[in-house]
Amino acid sequence: PTLYLHDAAVSAPDAADAGFASVPGREGRLDLGAVLALLAGRGINEVHTEAGAVLSGALLKAGLVDELLLYQAPILLGEQGRPLLDGMDITRMDQQRRLRVVDQRQVGADLRLLLRA
Repeated sequence: PTLYLHDAAVSAPDAADAGFASVPGREGRLDLGAVLALLAGRGINEVHTEAGAVLSGALLKAGLVDELLLYQAPILLGEQGRPLLDGMDITRMDQQRRLRVVDQRQVGADLRLLLRA
């Protein structure tokens, strides 16, 4: 079933085919730790997230990711290109997050990497 999560400040609309749950907000965004705790409380122990740079970066920064599936196209973008991860605040090499390659394979022209912390 579909579950829509929202900040406590938002009222949930009525929908017969979906559930709604309120989670605390933090700095104008949902508290990701609270989201995962709510899902765990409902027996959901695996979450797959297809996300952009902001949510991906926030999940990694909060330490809420144990596995990353990354598709890398053989394309280079300049400094104006969208980042893979936003908000990680990594400015020096000694702040890097080291990941372990569990699997790698070619999918068409792209490289598919399964990475774990």
